[in-house]
Amino acid sequence: MKHTVTTASTLIYCSIFVASSIYVMIPLQPRLSELYDVSVGFVSLSSTLFVLPYAIGLLIFGVLADRFPLRTLLLVGMALLTFFTGLLALSDSIYSLVVLRIFQGVLAASFAPVAFSYCFKHFSGTLQAFVIAMINTGFLFAGVFGQMVSAFFADLFSYHAVFIVFFCFYLTCFIGLFQTLQFSSTQQSYRLKDLSATILSCFKNQVLQKLYVIAFFLLLTIMLFYGSFEIYLYNNWVDFPFSLQLFRMISLIGIIPAFFASSVMKWFGAVNVLRFQLGIMIIGFIPSIFFLHVGSVLFASFMMITSTSLSIPMVVLLVGKHATVSKSTAVALYSFVLLIGASLGSTLASSISFLLVIVLVPITFIALVVFTRLLPKE
Repeated sequence: MKHTVTTASTLIYCSIFVASSIYVMIPLQPRLSELYDVSVGFVSLSSTLFVLPYAIGLLIFGVLADRFPLRTLLLVGMALLTFFTGLLALSDSIYSLVVLRIFQGVLAASFAPVAFSYCFKHFSGTLQAFVIAMINTGFLFAGVFGQMVSAFFADLFSYHAVFIVFFCFYLTCFIGLFQTLQFSSTQQSYRLKDLSATILSCFKNQVLQKLYVIAFFLLLTIMLFYGSFEIYLYNNWVDFPFSLQLFRMISLIGIIPAFFASSVMKWFGAVNVLRFQLGIMIIGFIPSIFFLHVGSVLFASFMMITSTSLSIPMVVLLVGKHATVSKSTAVALYSFVLLIGASLGSTLASSISFLLVIVLVPITFIALVVFTRLLPKE
């Protein structure tokens, strides 16, 4: 049991640093634009060309996780991620940085689907629910943590220092995984022609279809909210009392319910918890619809994180439960859909006003609450 808890802690630790790679370039973009005399739009490719390969990598490693030992995949993925992060620390041009971020994105994707598969195989009961919730909480926390670490070391030294620090982080992740992961046998021989059939079987599963629809809107909402809010602050609310970074940090208090995921799931069931958490999102946005001020917006942000902190792990658990075959691929497709939603939310943020977002979010989640009625009862 002690070894199992150590392994779980290592996976949670890794989730924070792996997901942080998605966000580390955000504070560096103005600095790199000035340093290399290129537009901020060009520098932003270092983020865009990370996310797209990351999304593709989720599918690749999800399929591989059904066919190769999970320990091997996690160790090889982390070793290569560490290596390419080290190369990023040595990069001396914006072009090499952008190209290396592509490789980093693919390799960072080796963690999430394989880690979730490891949880389904080696953990059970309340521990499984808790670890999955904590890994997802690590992903949420990384959104702020990654930017904070990046800005701190870039201001203190240079942008190279950011990648040196993350090289060290990933090295500790590799060591931790090497010492704690249990060996597992190969699932089945890998045949490339099975890839499309495996993915198609997941999309044909009617329960998974519904869960993927719900997953699509979870991170989309967060990215759309914060993106449109940042634009609204710049154009219409210049006297907002604190920075967006501090605003997000305060909202992160909302991740606390995730620590009780195993207990609430045991008491109420994953479907009921998911439905309730989607309802929490609706409640959070109602005050802002009628009266937009600092308190109501902060309340909406807090309740949004509170809702997501439990709704995401519940979806993961339900995907794992209802995937009759190829659980790793099913979870990888969930992660892919989740990330596509996040990318779309980030894109739409510049074209949808914050005031409209405040109205659209509760309407969307009312529809999702009704939609959960179609999920099978536990």
